[in-house]
Amino acid sequence: MYELISKNKRKSWIVFFAMGLLLLIMGGLIGAMFDPSQSGRGIITGVIIATVVWAIQSLVAITAGAKVVLRGMNAKPIKPHDDPVLYNVIEELAQVSGLPVPKIYIIDTPALNAFAAGTKPTKSLVAITRGLRNKLTRQEMQAVMAHEMSHIYNRDVMYMTFASVMLCAIVLIADVLMRSFIWGGGRSSKGGNSGVFQLVIIIAAILLAILAPLFAQMFYFSLSRKREYLADTMAVNFTRDPDSLANALSKISGDTKKFDPGKMAAAMCINNPKPKSHKTSLFSTHPPVEKRIAILRAMAMGTDYESYCAAYAQVMGKNDLPKHKKN
Repeated sequence: MYELISKNKRKSWIVFFAMGLLLLIMGGLIGAMFDPSQSGRGIITGVIIATVVWAIQSLVAITAGAKVVLRGMNAKPIKPHDDPVLYNVIEELAQVSGLPVPKIYIIDTPALNAFAAGTKPTKSLVAITRGLRNKLTRQEMQAVMAHEMSHIYNRDVMYMTFASVMLCAIVLIADVLMRSFIWGGGRSSKGGNSGVFQLVIIIAAILLAILAPLFAQMFYFSLSRKREYLADTMAVNFTRDPDSLANALSKISGDTKKFDPGKMAAAMCINNPKPKSHKTSLFSTHPPVEKRIAILRAMAMGTDYESYCAAYAQVMGKNDLPKHKKN
């Protein structure tokens, strides 16, 4: 299990590097459009500006990331006397996982979903919709919240928060690129090598402004999909109850109520918050819920990582999960 966590972390850094490189290239192109001289000053200035934009957004994510996620959701913080059962479930899971008790929120919507957010365990939260809270048994609710606590345990919420910040920065700069071209940004040249250079820059800027947000979303969502399997594994390890998580996912997958937590939180939800998005693609935030349920149902031999790998291989027809190293 811990090898899979390490593998996900390595993949996360690779994705961050790819998104960061994309961000810097876009910043350089903006600078080159406004200063097309071949001295390179415009490119350097653009790279610096792009870095500053990303740094500011990262600072906002660190200081108020969870609040940004909850904004506009009509979420209510829960204290022990507000919902003793839910609070007790979270406390039990915190003891089992060794995590501090996160802040708990109820989102006032009949939709069925839950998510976790935050940049580190001491500044994290778990949220569950009122519809899901009322729909689940205690065991099913425990399984769902164990899944969300697993995201905190595995630092998924931190990676996803910073990846979403990177995505927002790329989309913002792509918009600036397009507007710069529409408004005639960049200095006109009088032909020669400088004119050719500027033409190349403009063509590259247009292509990147269109394609960069798509590539960034692909990178971002690729972080999310594999982590759902790992969170299911950890949840079962915490609760020793794969059937309850499978039952909860089955109920959630049948939900058709609209729930829009925003792009930043969508990938952190236990299931895709868009009911009509059933097809799996490069832009899917989650793996197929039917596969997740089938894997959990197939865990008849135990609730450890090896049992999950065996069930995964049985359902998926392959086993691309890391082998558990025995001491």
